[in-house]
Amino acid sequence: MIEQITDNLLMFHEIKWEQKLFEGEIPLNQGMSYNSYLFLDDKTCLLDTAAKEVNVEFLRDLDSSLKERSLDYLVIHHLEPDHTSGIVDVIKKYPQVEVFISMMGLTLFKNFFPQLTDVNFHIIKEGDELNLGHHTLQFIEAPMVHWPEVMMSYEKVTHSLFSADAFGSFVTSHQAYEVNCQDKKYSLDETRRYYANIISKYGFNVSNVLQKIRPLQIDRILSLHGQVHEDDIKEMMNYYEKWSHYQPEQEGVLILYATIYGHTEKAALYLFNELKKNKIAVACSSLNLTDVSYALSETFIYSKIILLSPTFNTGLYPKMENYLRMLQDHNLQNRKFYLVENGSWAPQAKGLMTKMIQQLKNCQISDLSLTIKSSLKDSDYPLLDAIVNEIRD
Repeated sequence: MIEQITDNLLMFHEIKWEQKLFEGEIPLNQGMSYNSYLFLDDKTCLLDTAAKEVNVEFLRDLDSSLKERSLDYLVIHHLEPDHTSGIVDVIKKYPQVEVFISMMGLTLFKNFFPQLTDVNFHIIKEGDELNLGHHTLQFIEAPMVHWPEVMMSYEKVTHSLFSADAFGSFVTSHQAYEVNCQDKKYSLDETRRYYANIISKYGFNVSNVLQKIRPLQIDRILSLHGQVHEDDIKEMMNYYEKWSHYQPEQEGVLILYATIYGHTEKAALYLFNELKKNKIAVACSSLNLTDVSYALSETFIYSKIILLSPTFNTGLYPKMENYLRMLQDHNLQNRKFYLVENGSWAPQAKGLMTKMIQQLKNCQISDLSLTIKSSLKDSDYPLLDAIVNEIRD
Protein backbone atom coordinates (compact mmCIF):
# COMPACT_ATOMS: atom_id res chain seq x y z
CA MET A 1 0.00 0.00 0.00
CA ILE A 2 1.44 3.37 -1.06
CA GLU A 3 0.86 6.37 1.21
CA GLN A 4 1.78 9.95 0.36
CA ILE A 5 3.62 11.45 3.35
CA THR A 6 4.80 14.74 1.78
CA ASP A 7 5.00 16.00 -1.80
CA ASN A 8 8.13 14.01 -2.61
CA LEU A 9 8.01 11.32 0.06
CA LEU A 10 6.12 8.04 -0.21
CA MET A 11 5.58 5.34 2.37
CA PHE A 12 5.29 1.69 1.41
CA HIS A 13 3.06 0.36 4.17
CA GLU A 14 2.88 -3.37 3.54
CA ILE A 15 0.70 -5.52 5.78
CA LYS A 16 0.71 -9.27 6.31
CA TRP A 17 -2.79 -9.58 7.74
CA GLU A 18 -2.64 -13.32 8.38
CA GLN A 19 0.69 -13.24 10.26
CA LYS A 20 0.05 -14.70 13.72
CA LEU A 21 3.46 -14.34 15.38
CA PHE A 22 6.23 -11.77 15.26
CA GLU A 23 9.78 -13.13 15.53
CA GLY A 24 8.19 -16.54 15.88
CA GLU A 25 6.89 -15.97 19.42
CA ILE A 26 4.99 -12.71 19.98
CA PRO A 27 1.26 -12.98 19.18
CA LEU A 28 -0.25 -10.45 16.79
CA ASN A 29 -3.83 -9.23 16.86
CA GLN A 30 -4.10 -7.81 13.33
CA GLY A 31 -1.13 -9.14 11.46
CA MET A 32 2.06 -7.10 11.05
CA SER A 33 3.02 -4.03 9.05
CA TYR A 34 6.37 -3.35 7.41
CA ASN A 35 7.29 0.17 6.34
CA SER A 36 9.83 1.57 3.92
CA TYR A 37 10.10 5.00 2.33
CA LEU A 38 10.94 6.53 -1.04
CA PHE A 39 12.09 10.08 -1.86
CA LEU A 40 11.36 11.21 -5.42
CA ASP A 41 13.77 14.16 -5.57
CA ASP A 42 16.55 15.02 -8.01
CA LYS A 43 17.85 11.71 -6.77
CA THR A 44 15.56 8.82 -5.95
CA CYS A 45 16.29 7.36 -2.53
CA LEU A 46 14.79 4.25 -0.96
CA LEU A 47 14.97 3.95 2.83
CA ASP A 48 15.01 0.24 3.74
CA THR A 49 13.13 -2.58 2.03
CA ALA A 50 10.70 -5.15 3.46
CA ALA A 51 10.14 -8.60 4.91
CA LYS A 52 9.86 -11.73 2.81
CA GLU A 53 6.20 -11.97 3.84
CA VAL A 54 5.39 -8.79 1.89
CA ASN A 55 8.24 -8.65 -0.62
CA VAL A 56 6.01 -9.09 -3.68
CA GLU A 57 3.79 -6.19 -2.66
CA PHE A 58 6.78 -4.03 -1.75
CA LEU A 59 8.53 -4.58 -5.10
CA ARG A 60 5.30 -3.87 -6.97
CA ASP A 61 4.80 -0.59 -5.09
CA LEU A 62 8.42 0.44 -5.59
CA ASP A 63 8.25 -0.21 -9.32
CA SER A 64 4.96 1.65 -9.79
CA SER A 65 6.22 4.62 -7.75
CA LEU A 66 9.49 5.00 -9.65
CA LYS A 67 7.66 4.72 -12.97
CA GLU A 68 10.36 5.15 -15.59
CA ARG A 69 12.98 6.46 -13.17
CA SER A 70 15.86 4.41 -11.87
CA LEU A 71 16.80 4.03 -8.20
CA ASP A 72 19.83 6.12 -7.30
CA TYR A 73 20.28 5.49 -3.56
CA LEU A 74 19.37 2.83 -1.02
CA VAL A 75 19.77 3.69 2.67
CA ILE A 76 19.85 0.72 5.03
CA HIS A 77 19.06 1.75 8.59
CA HIS A 78 18.74 -1.75 10.04
CA LEU A 79 19.86 -5.17 8.78
CA GLU A 80 17.24 -7.31 10.51
CA PRO A 81 15.66 -9.58 7.87
CA ASP A 82 12.15 -8.16 8.31
CA HIS A 83 13.52 -4.98 6.68
CA THR A 84 16.11 -6.35 4.27
CA SER A 85 14.56 -9.33 2.50
CA GLY A 86 13.87 -7.14 -0.52
CA ILE A 87 17.50 -6.08 -0.92
CA VAL A 88 18.54 -8.85 -3.31
CA ASP A 89 15.70 -8.09 -5.72
CA VAL A 90 16.24 -4.33 -5.49
CA ILE A 91 19.95 -4.57 -6.25
CA LYS A 92 19.38 -7.05 -9.08
CA LYS A 93 16.83 -4.74 -10.71
CA TYR A 94 18.83 -1.56 -10.04
CA PRO A 95 22.48 -2.72 -10.14
CA GLN A 96 23.75 0.87 -10.33
CA VAL A 97 22.16 1.79 -6.98
CA GLU A 98 24.49 3.28 -4.36
CA VAL A 99 24.04 1.73 -0.92
CA PHE A 100 24.48 3.81 2.24
CA ILE A 101 25.14 1.73 5.34
CA SER A 102 26.97 1.83 8.68
CA MET A 103 30.29 0.05 9.14
CA MET A 104 28.74 -2.58 11.38
CA GLY A 105 25.85 -2.78 8.94
CA LEU A 106 28.27 -3.66 6.16
CA THR A 107 29.58 -6.59 8.21
CA LEU A 108 26.06 -7.89 8.74
CA PHE A 109 25.19 -7.23 5.08
CA LYS A 110 27.99 -9.54 3.96
CA ASN A 111 26.82 -12.18 6.43
CA PHE A 112 23.24 -12.07 5.18
CA PHE A 113 23.97 -11.57 1.47
CA PRO A 114 27.28 -13.25 0.54
CA GLN A 115 25.99 -13.57 -3.03
CA LEU A 116 25.97 -9.78 -3.49
CA THR A 117 29.64 -9.12 -4.23
CA ASP A 118 29.54 -6.14 -6.61
CA VAL A 119 27.75 -3.42 -4.63
CA ASN A 120 28.64 0.26 -4.52
CA PHE A 121 28.76 0.88 -0.76
CA HIS A 122 29.10 4.17 1.11
CA ILE A 123 29.86 3.94 4.83
CA ILE A 124 27.82 6.40 6.88
CA LYS A 125 28.45 7.62 10.40
CA GLU A 126 27.10 10.14 12.91
CA GLY A 127 26.52 13.55 11.33
CA ASP A 128 27.09 12.52 7.71
CA GLU A 129 24.64 13.97 5.20
CA LEU A 130 23.16 12.78 1.92
CA ASN A 131 21.82 15.45 -0.42
CA LEU A 132 18.96 14.35 -2.66
CA GLY A 133 18.33 17.72 -4.32
CA HIS A 134 15.66 19.55 -2.39
CA HIS A 135 15.92 17.19 0.59
CA THR A 136 18.91 16.30 2.76
CA LEU A 137 19.26 13.32 5.08
CA GLN A 138 21.39 13.64 8.19
CA PHE A 139 22.48 10.35 9.75
CA ILE A 140 22.27 9.53 13.45
CA GLU A 141 23.97 6.52 15.00
CA ALA A 142 21.64 4.45 17.20
CA PRO A 143 23.67 1.40 18.26
CA MET A 144 21.80 -1.30 20.18
CA VAL A 145 18.39 0.20 19.48
CA HIS A 146 18.10 -2.68 19.19
CA TRP A 147 20.90 -4.11 17.01
CA PRO A 148 24.50 -2.78 17.01
CA GLU A 149 24.45 -1.46 13.42
CA VAL A 150 21.29 0.66 13.63
CA MET A 151 21.18 4.12 12.09
CA MET A 152 18.42 6.71 12.07
CA SER A 153 18.14 9.60 9.65
CA TYR A 154 16.65 13.07 9.89
CA GLU A 155 15.37 14.91 6.83
CA LYS A 156 15.98 18.64 7.24
CA VAL A 157 13.26 20.10 5.00
CA THR A 158 10.27 17.99 6.06
CA HIS A 159 11.59 17.61 9.64
CA SER A 160 11.01 13.86 9.39
CA LEU A 161 12.78 11.36 11.65
CA PHE A 162 13.30 7.91 10.15
CA SER A 163 13.67 6.00 13.41
CA ALA A 164 14.31 2.40 12.32
CA ASP A 165 12.61 0.04 14.81
CA ALA A 166 12.32 2.71 17.51
CA PHE A 167 8.79 4.09 17.94
CA GLY A 168 7.45 1.03 16.14
CA SER A 169 4.23 -0.72 17.04
CA PHE A 170 2.22 -3.87 16.54
CA VAL A 171 -0.69 -1.87 15.10
CA THR A 172 -1.16 -2.34 11.37
CA SER A 173 -2.72 1.05 10.72
CA HIS A 174 -0.40 3.70 9.31
CA GLN A 175 -2.36 6.36 11.18
CA ALA A 176 -2.99 6.12 14.89
CA TYR A 177 -6.78 6.34 14.85
CA GLU A 178 -7.91 4.46 11.74
CA VAL A 179 -10.73 1.93 12.03
CA ASN A 180 -8.45 -1.09 12.50
CA CYS A 181 -6.57 0.73 15.28
CA GLN A 182 -9.83 1.55 17.13
CA ASP A 183 -8.62 4.07 19.67
CA LYS A 184 -5.69 5.86 21.21
CA LYS A 185 -5.41 3.41 24.11
CA TYR A 186 -5.03 0.47 21.77
CA SER A 187 -2.34 2.31 19.83
CA LEU A 188 -0.42 3.10 23.02
CA ASP A 189 -0.83 -0.45 24.36
CA GLU A 190 0.58 -1.98 21.17
CA THR A 191 3.40 0.58 21.00
CA ARG A 192 4.31 -0.21 24.60
CA ARG A 193 4.10 -3.96 23.95
CA TYR A 194 6.41 -3.54 20.98
CA TYR A 195 8.91 -1.53 23.02
CA ALA A 196 8.79 -3.87 26.01
CA ASN A 197 9.35 -7.02 23.99
CA ILE A 198 11.72 -5.76 21.29
CA ILE A 199 13.74 -2.81 22.58
CA SER A 200 13.46 -2.56 26.36
CA LYS A 201 16.64 -4.49 27.20
CA TYR A 202 18.64 -1.56 25.87
CA GLY A 203 17.21 1.34 27.85
CA PHE A 204 20.60 3.02 28.28
CA ASN A 205 21.10 3.10 24.50
CA VAL A 206 17.56 4.36 23.92
CA SER A 207 18.15 7.17 26.39
CA ASN A 208 21.34 8.17 24.56
CA VAL A 209 19.52 8.40 21.25
CA LEU A 210 16.71 10.43 22.80
CA GLN A 211 19.29 12.99 23.91
CA LYS A 212 20.45 13.29 20.28
CA ILE A 213 17.02 13.72 18.71
CA ARG A 214 15.22 15.87 21.30
CA PRO A 215 16.86 19.13 20.11
CA LEU A 216 15.64 18.49 16.54
CA GLN A 217 12.43 19.94 15.18
CA ILE A 218 10.50 16.75 14.43
CA ASP A 219 7.18 17.01 12.60
CA ARG A 220 6.77 13.29 12.07
CA ILE A 221 8.37 10.04 13.16
CA LEU A 222 8.50 7.34 10.52
CA SER A 223 9.39 3.93 11.91
CA LEU A 224 9.77 0.56 10.24
CA HIS A 225 6.61 -0.86 11.83
CA GLY A 226 3.18 0.54 12.60
CA GLN A 227 1.86 4.06 12.35
CA VAL A 228 3.18 7.48 11.47
CA HIS A 229 3.54 9.68 14.54
CA GLU A 230 2.64 13.33 13.96
CA ASP A 231 0.22 14.72 16.54
CA ASP A 232 1.57 12.53 19.35
CA ILE A 233 5.33 13.09 19.02
CA LYS A 234 5.78 14.80 22.40
CA GLU A 235 3.72 12.07 24.07
CA MET A 236 5.78 9.31 22.44
CA MET A 237 9.04 10.98 23.42
CA ASN A 238 7.89 11.21 27.02
CA TYR A 239 6.86 7.56 27.12
CA TYR A 240 10.18 6.50 25.63
CA GLU A 241 11.96 8.60 28.27
CA LYS A 242 10.11 6.76 31.06
CA TRP A 243 10.50 3.35 29.49
CA SER A 244 14.22 3.82 28.77
CA HIS A 245 14.81 4.58 32.46
CA TYR A 246 12.50 1.74 33.55
CA GLN A 247 10.29 4.20 35.40
CA PRO A 248 6.64 3.16 35.86
CA GLU A 249 4.04 5.18 34.02
CA GLN A 250 1.92 5.48 37.15
CA GLU A 251 1.64 4.57 40.78
CA GLY A 252 -0.45 1.44 40.91
CA VAL A 253 -0.46 -2.32 41.17
CA LEU A 254 -0.23 -5.14 38.67
CA ILE A 255 -1.40 -8.53 39.94
CA LEU A 256 -0.11 -11.50 37.99
CA TYR A 257 -1.00 -15.01 39.05
CA ALA A 258 -0.67 -18.59 37.94
CA THR A 259 -3.12 -21.15 39.21
CA ILE A 260 -3.73 -24.88 38.85
CA TYR A 261 -7.02 -25.60 40.61
CA GLY A 262 -8.18 -22.05 41.36
CA HIS A 263 -7.02 -21.62 44.96
CA THR A 264 -4.22 -19.20 44.08
CA GLU A 265 -6.59 -17.35 41.76
CA LYS A 266 -8.98 -16.82 44.67
CA ALA A 267 -6.28 -14.95 46.58
CA ALA A 268 -5.42 -12.86 43.52
CA LEU A 269 -9.03 -11.82 42.96
CA TYR A 270 -9.43 -10.94 46.64
CA LEU A 271 -6.41 -8.63 46.43
CA PHE A 272 -7.73 -7.11 43.21
CA ASN A 273 -11.15 -6.33 44.69
CA GLU A 274 -9.72 -4.93 47.92
CA LEU A 275 -7.31 -2.66 46.08
CA LYS A 276 -10.13 -1.40 43.89
CA LYS A 277 -12.23 -0.68 46.98
CA ASN A 278 -9.35 1.45 48.23
CA LYS A 279 -9.34 3.35 44.91
CA ILE A 280 -5.87 2.14 43.99
CA ALA A 281 -5.07 1.78 40.29
CA VAL A 282 -4.87 -1.97 39.74
CA ALA A 283 -4.85 -4.50 36.93
CA CYS A 284 -5.05 -8.27 37.25
CA SER A 285 -4.08 -10.94 34.73
CA SER A 286 -3.81 -14.70 34.74
CA LEU A 287 -0.51 -15.95 33.38
CA ASN A 288 -2.33 -19.15 32.48
CA LEU A 289 -4.38 -17.23 29.94
CA THR A 290 -2.28 -14.15 29.12
CA ASP A 291 0.69 -14.37 26.79
CA VAL A 292 3.87 -13.26 28.50
CA SER A 293 4.35 -10.46 25.94
CA TYR A 294 1.30 -8.71 27.40
CA ALA A 295 2.36 -9.36 30.99
CA LEU A 296 5.79 -7.87 30.29
CA SER A 297 4.20 -4.83 28.68
CA GLU A 298 1.84 -4.25 31.61
CA THR A 299 4.80 -4.41 33.97
CA PHE A 300 6.11 -1.23 32.39
CA ILE A 301 2.96 0.60 33.52
CA TYR A 302 2.78 -0.06 37.27
CA SER A 303 5.06 0.69 40.21
CA LYS A 304 4.16 -2.37 42.30
CA ILE A 305 3.79 -5.98 41.23
CA ILE A 306 2.01 -8.73 43.18
CA LEU A 307 2.99 -12.22 42.05
CA LEU A 308 1.04 -15.30 43.13
CA SER A 309 2.23 -18.74 42.13
CA PRO A 310 1.81 -22.37 43.13
CA THR A 311 4.71 -24.72 43.55
CA PHE A 312 4.88 -27.14 40.63
CA ASN A 313 6.92 -30.35 40.63
CA THR A 314 8.87 -28.91 43.59
CA GLY A 315 9.73 -25.91 41.41
CA LEU A 316 8.15 -22.71 40.18
CA TYR A 317 5.06 -22.89 38.01
CA PRO A 318 6.36 -22.68 34.39
CA LYS A 319 4.23 -19.69 33.37
CA MET A 320 5.52 -17.67 36.32
CA GLU A 321 9.09 -18.76 35.74
CA ASN A 322 8.84 -17.70 32.10
CA TYR A 323 7.50 -14.27 33.10
CA LEU A 324 10.31 -13.68 35.58
CA ARG A 325 12.87 -14.84 33.03
CA MET A 326 11.46 -12.24 30.65
CA LEU A 327 11.93 -9.53 33.28
CA GLN A 328 15.58 -10.54 33.58
CA ASP A 329 16.08 -10.73 29.83
CA HIS A 330 14.55 -7.29 29.32
CA ASN A 331 16.43 -5.62 32.17
CA LEU A 332 13.39 -4.51 34.19
CA GLN A 333 14.23 -2.18 37.08
CA ASN A 334 12.69 0.04 39.75
CA ARG A 335 9.70 -1.97 40.94
CA LYS A 336 8.45 -3.27 44.29
CA PHE A 337 7.24 -6.86 44.46
CA TYR A 338 4.84 -8.67 46.79
CA LEU A 339 4.90 -12.47 46.78
CA VAL A 340 2.26 -15.08 47.52
CA GLU A 341 2.96 -18.79 47.14
CA ASN A 342 0.87 -21.92 47.30
CA GLY A 343 1.97 -25.46 48.08
CA SER A 344 0.46 -28.59 49.54
CA TRP A 345 3.46 -30.33 51.11
CA ALA A 346 6.68 -28.47 50.18
CA PRO A 347 6.04 -24.85 49.14
CA GLN A 348 8.95 -23.55 47.06
CA ALA A 349 7.50 -20.81 44.86
CA LYS A 350 8.27 -17.81 47.07
CA GLY A 351 11.94 -18.67 47.48
CA LEU A 352 12.35 -19.31 43.78
CA MET A 353 10.59 -16.07 42.83
CA THR A 354 12.74 -14.20 45.33
CA LYS A 355 15.97 -15.51 43.79
CA MET A 356 14.91 -14.41 40.33
CA ILE A 357 13.73 -10.97 41.42
CA GLN A 358 16.96 -10.39 43.33
CA GLN A 359 18.78 -10.48 40.01
CA LEU A 360 16.84 -7.39 38.84
CA LYS A 361 18.32 -3.93 39.40
CA ASN A 362 16.80 -1.54 41.94
CA CYS A 363 13.87 -3.82 42.77
CA GLN A 364 12.50 -4.40 46.26
CA ILE A 365 10.62 -7.34 47.74
CA SER A 366 8.19 -6.58 50.53
CA ASP A 367 8.65 -8.32 53.86
CA LEU A 368 4.93 -9.06 53.73
CA SER A 369 4.20 -12.39 52.07
CA LEU A 370 1.82 -15.30 52.34
CA THR A 371 2.17 -19.06 52.03
CA ILE A 372 -1.14 -20.72 51.17
CA LYS A 373 -1.29 -24.35 52.21
CA SER A 374 -3.38 -25.90 49.43
CA SER A 375 -6.47 -23.69 49.80
CA LEU A 376 -7.13 -20.19 51.07
CA LYS A 377 -8.26 -20.19 54.69
CA ASP A 378 -9.76 -17.60 57.04
CA SER A 379 -6.41 -17.25 58.77
CA ASP A 380 -4.81 -16.17 55.45
CA TYR A 381 -6.96 -13.08 54.89
CA PRO A 382 -5.26 -10.86 57.50
CA LEU A 383 -1.97 -11.22 55.61
CA LEU A 384 -3.68 -10.36 52.32
CA ASP A 385 -5.25 -7.34 54.03
CA ALA A 386 -1.82 -6.34 55.34
CA ILE A 387 -0.48 -6.29 51.77
CA VAL A 388 -3.39 -4.07 50.70
CA ASN A 389 -2.84 -1.76 53.67
CA GLU A 390 0.88 -1.39 53.00
CA ILE A 391 0.20 -0.51 49.39
CA ARG A 392 -2.56 1.93 50.37
CA ASP A 393 -0.38 3.66 52.96
